[in-house]
Amino acid sequence: MGARSIPPPPLAVRRVLHVAWPLVGVVVTGLMVPVIVAGAFMVAVDRRARLLRASCLAVVLMWVDIRMLLGCWALWARSPDHASPTWREDHERLFTQALDSLMYYARRWVGLEVVLADRMHFGVDGQPLLALARHAGPADSLAIAWLLSRTAGRLPRIVLAEALRWDPGIDTILSRLQSFFMPGRARPGEDRAAGLGEMAATMHPDDVFVIFPEGQNWTPLRRAGMIRRMRERGEHARASRAEELRHVLPPRARGAWAARSARPEADVMVLAHVGLARLSSARMIWEALPFTGRPFLVKTWTYAADTVPSEPGAFEEWLNDRWTEVDAWVEEHAHPYLPGHEPGEDGRVVR
Repeated sequence: MGARSIPPPPLAVRRVLHVAWPLVGVVVTGLMVPVIVAGAFMVAVDRRARLLRASCLAVVLMWVDIRMLLGCWALWARSPDHASPTWREDHERLFTQALDSLMYYARRWVGLEVVLADRMHFGVDGQPLLALARHAGPADSLAIAWLLSRTAGRLPRIVLAEALRWDPGIDTILSRLQSFFMPGRARPGEDRAAGLGEMAATMHPDDVFVIFPEGQNWTPLRRAGMIRRMRERGEHARASRAEELRHVLPPRARGAWAARSARPEADVMVLAHVGLARLSSARMIWEALPFTGRPFLVKTWTYAADTVPSEPGAFEEWLNDRWTEVDAWVEEHAHPYLPGHEPGEDGRVVR
C-alpha cells in the first residue's frame, strides 16, 4: 500500500500528535534499546550489521524530526502571531539543518552517498526554479530536497502525499513553509492541480518547486499494473507509450502544467537518478544494507523558461519527450551502479 492510499490524520489527531510526539519518541527509544543491543550482538553473525544500522538510524532520525518540531515550537513561542520579520528565514534554516542531519546520519549508518553525474545549473539568479523529478527508491524525495538546498542554496517547496501529515515535524514545518500536501483522492469540488498552481504562485525568488510528475513511486509491479489498467480502459496508445518506458512511469502533465503556467518566468530543471530505485520493497532495502558502493547518482537538465512550451498540449508533449530521455539515461546508468563501482571522473560526492 502506497502513501497515497493512506488517509491523513483528522485535525484533532494531528493536534494530539504534535503535543505527544516528544513523549512518543522517549517511549519508542526505550523500546528500541533491546533491539539495538540485539543488533550489536548479531554483528558476529551478520557482518553487515543490518539490524544495528537500521535500528540506530531509525531512532536517530526520529529525534532529528522531534528536534525540528521543538524548533518550530520555539519559533512560535517567540512570535505567536507569525509576525517576526525572520519567520520564514528561521524556518528555512531549521528545515535545511534537519535535512543536513538526516543525510549525515544516513551516510554514517547506511552508507548513503549522493553523487552528481555532472555539474548542475540552477537557472537564472533571482527567479524561482521548477524541478520535475523522477520518483523511485527509498527516501528519494528527501535526498533531492537536501541536494537542491545544499548545492543550489534554494529552499525546496515540495509536493508531498497528504499521509505525511502523520509525521508532526514534517507536517508543522512544511505547512509553515507553504509546501503542498497532495490528497490521495480529490475531495468533492477540489481541484488539486489548482492547489499546485496556487503554491507555485507564492514562490520566492530563491525557491525551487519540486514536483514528481509520475505521481507515485516507480516499482516494476506498479508499472505493470498501470499498463494493464490502460489496456483495460482501451487506452492502447498510452499503454504502448508506457511500455516503452522501462524505468519510469508515464508523467502526468496536469500538475506540472499548473506550476508552469503559474510561474512562466521560471526555468525548468528535469532531474533523474539511479542507485536505489530498484529497491522497491522493505525486503530488498534490508538485503541491500548498507548502501556503500551503491551511490544515489543524480543527473539534471535545465531549460530556460523561454524554451519550454507555453501551451498545455505542447507542454505535455515536451514533458513526455523529457521523460523518454530520463528513461534512456536511467537505462544507460542503472547497471554499472552496483557495489564496488566507482563514479567516473566527472562524478563528485556531495557532502
